[in-house]
Amino acid sequence: HSSGKAGSAKPGEVRDYDLAGRERIIRGAMPSFDRINERWVAEFQQTLSERVRRQLEVTVENVQPMSYADWLAPFPSASSLNLLSVKPWGGTALVAIESRVLSGLVEAFYGGGAPKAEAPARATLGRAEERFNRLIVDALVERFQAAFTPIAQLEFEFVRTELNPHYASIATPSETVLVTKLELKLDELAGQLCLVMPSSLVEPVRERLDEQLRTASPESKAQWQGALREHLAVSGLEITGVFFEGQITMKELLRLKSGDVWPIEMPKTAVLRAGGVPLVQGKFGRSRGYNAIKVINAVQQYGTDASRR
Repeated sequence: HSSGKAGSAKPGEVRDYDLAGRERIIRGAMPSFDRINERWVAEFQQTLSERVRRQLEVTVENVQPMSYADWLAPFPSASSLNLLSVKPWGGTALVAIESRVLSGLVEAFYGGGAPKAEAPARATLGRAEERFNRLIVDALVERFQAAFTPIAQLEFEFVRTELNPHYASIATPSETVLVTKLELKLDELAGQLCLVMPSSLVEPVRERLDEQLRTASPESKAQWQGALREHLAVSGLEITGVFFEGQITMKELLRLKSGDVWPIEMPKTAVLRAGGVPLVQGKFGRSRGYNAIKVINAVQQYGTDASRR
């Protein structure tokens, strides 16, 4: 049932289920989650910088919903994969740290230079790497928990570290996960850390995430409007052109046979449409050996044409 306000039912009663809202979380952008991430990344950067006594640069990308297989495939195999149980939700999250990031922080702490080559896959971590691995994980989850407090009180409990991705699965290959990717830079060192959570984990607080977005500040809304424009500018758009439309009776259609000719009169202009919506009007012709349309003008939509107001 998708009508009404989700979450309005009392415990034990039938609860409306907003299918459209769930689709926004699974398939669309996650601006409310991105706002949460903005709250803790700067503190996380400061914590790491203080621990290695070097200035680190940490940037966060917008949260990306994707299948677990699509996230795992390109991620470097030489990585530390840290499993965390999420209470009270009962699911499992993952903090993935590239091996070169881990090695680079250890080297920086002991006064060495950043490694220039990709670290090979290994079966175990060194003692210093184990220490810094846990330090990074604890700092990340501590900051994330604090930033997430307005939505829900979460507790991440460290379970174990795996270096083999086959033993660190938190979802099926086709299951959708929410990926927060951090890019870390230190001198010549550059690598990534990822916080990965199954999308099903946020289902209990979906309405609160939506509410956070609706109550966004003017500055935050302006920021996301800019991000939306940027993404729209590079979005793919399928264009279709209709050169002729006619009518024929069913009787005439049934009489048609191979070799028959149906005379038509080509219009002087053609309209290009996207999803059935007319966008531009132009003339049909040829350009550099290809069929082409020379744009004459944009099609005025009803409600935007001043002459129709």
